Amino acid sequence: MDKRNLEDCKRRLLEEKSKILERYFAKEETQQRLEEESKEPRDWEDIGQMTYTEELLDNLSQIEINTLKEIDLALRKIESGAYGICENCGAEISLERLKAIPWTRYCASCAEEMERKSGTFMPSYGFEPFLTEDIEIEREDIGES
Repeated sequence: MDKRNLEDCKRRLLEEKSKILERYFAKEETQQRLEEESKEPRDWEDIGQMTYTEELLDNLSQIEINTLKEIDLALRKIESGAYGICENCGAEISLERLKAIPWTRYCASCAEEMERKSGTFMPSYGFEPFLTEDIEIEREDIGES
């Protein structure tokens, strides 16, 4: 990988880390507000909504904590010169994949294989993007002037 692409990946990793940390601090403020509100007696609907919100925030934070760990690992790999190398097969990870998921540890084929083994694989069923220029609209209520 050339130096420019490596610097671009590093910049994107740092940006994503910053975004996650901003969301984390916003989450902390929300949880503090919920704790303060929960001190006041409420009806069951309010209590249920607060409980749901707290659980959602906890789940999001766990996902984000894992992503932060992966980002930090990727940043260490950049410093050590091991960034962009698949941890499974040792092949170079494609630049397109690194641009999409800059903290990825695996090339696309190894990631797919691991997803199949773990049961999280979601196959593509040949979905083709729908192009809007292929749409023809005929409306009777609009006439030519």
